[in-house]
Amino acid sequence: MQANKFFYKLSFICIIGFFLFGLTSCSDRIGYGVVNWSSLEPPLTAGDIVPVYVRSNISKVYIIGIEKQKLEVPLWQLSFFTSMKEAQAYVDKTNEYRYTYANAKIDGLPLRAKAENTAKQVYRLRQGQTVKILWKGAGEPVIARDKQLEGEWFEVMTNDGTTGWCFSYNLQIFDERESAVGQETHDDSANDPALQAVFTKNWYPESYRKMILKKQINIEEMATDWGFAPGEKKGVAKVEIKNDRFSFPYSKLTKTNTNTYLFEGSSLSMQIRDENTVVLQFIDNNGKPRTETFITLEKTPEEIITEEQERRAAILKNLYLAGPVFRSKNYGKLEFQDNNKFIWNGAKALSPAIIPKNSGYSGYIAVRFFIDSSVKSEYKGVLSFDFDGASEWVNFLYVLSGDSLKLEYIDSANIQDGVVVRRNLNPVILFFQSEGEKH
Repeated sequence: MQANKFFYKLSFICIIGFFLFGLTSCSDRIGYGVVNWSSLEPPLTAGDIVPVYVRSNISKVYIIGIEKQKLEVPLWQLSFFTSMKEAQAYVDKTNEYRYTYANAKIDGLPLRAKAENTAKQVYRLRQGQTVKILWKGAGEPVIARDKQLEGEWFEVMTNDGTTGWCFSYNLQIFDERESAVGQETHDDSANDPALQAVFTKNWYPESYRKMILKKQINIEEMATDWGFAPGEKKGVAKVEIKNDRFSFPYSKLTKTNTNTYLFEGSSLSMQIRDENTVVLQFIDNNGKPRTETFITLEKTPEEIITEEQERRAAILKNLYLAGPVFRSKNYGKLEFQDNNKFIWNGAKALSPAIIPKNSGYSGYIAVRFFIDSSVKSEYKGVLSFDFDGASEWVNFLYVLSGDSLKLEYIDSANIQDGVVVRRNLNPVILFFQSEGEKH
């Protein structure tokens, strides 16, 4: 199967890559990073210069070196430079405010593109949200009710890397050495049973629950490491979902009402909807508000994935036992093999309209999709054929009745979120009869 062959090649390349990476020396670094925001995990202080070995735009992380260890940090947490000279120049520029942070006193406090009160807004801070002070600028005075407000213009950075100019009148400025950004403090929550329960549970994307309730486990949309970790011990909450990873250093958790908590020093807030559901709100890497729901599970994702894999394997085994050879008057001979492979001879009538030209006559077969209830009355499921010479899967609805196999081609446009939602407008139906060969 083309997808599997690509995966194996990619895995081999990754293994070799990590092996070579393990042999890297100082000369293999790509540059230097200046830490923008202090954290306890990994132990970094704003203004530190660290060697950078890898930049991943997919995972949105740098791999850096600290005390003979290589660690991942979010891209926003470092300012990258190709030379030590450039990195040191940036440190010198930011040194005056190296340990300086600030909390927004009001909700909706704007960050602007320039140090002007009429400049374009690039971000709005939540009340209590922490920013890193980078440096002071010479900006225009801010006037309110015909009176000039006291304060200075500072260029600041949020904990997702967004930068902008903010007037200090509504900022509470502090030194992190006196009030640590990543400090583990949960004084307000230590005696909160509901919050303590959140810390003791594993939290997964809400989509997992939906798949379980529908009995449609899409393996490609379920990963064992996706979820929400509140970070009680480290003072860093983490959210990992498909294609996205977020990290939220915070100083403490503050309860704002019966069910909602703020992760102070970050844009993250959490609502405990019930004992098995939490709703998170935060600002994403593009500066946009985002809401994600996480739930608990009775079984681990590993167990759920294993059960689904066993279910799919049983379907293919049943086809093999029912044949393994099926013959059609118009569409040739289809043979299922016990290693999830197939051989399909005499299917020229399906090419190139359904089976792409030069696809060959063999390949892998898999169960990858589910069928909507509107289709389920006529078919049992979906079989996907990966021809050795084709770049895309060919999918068929199927039903096995005794020694008869019925297939109906399904266009990929009729598959949404892993589910066949409708049949083709002009269906192509294939009938096969088992030859009853021994296996």
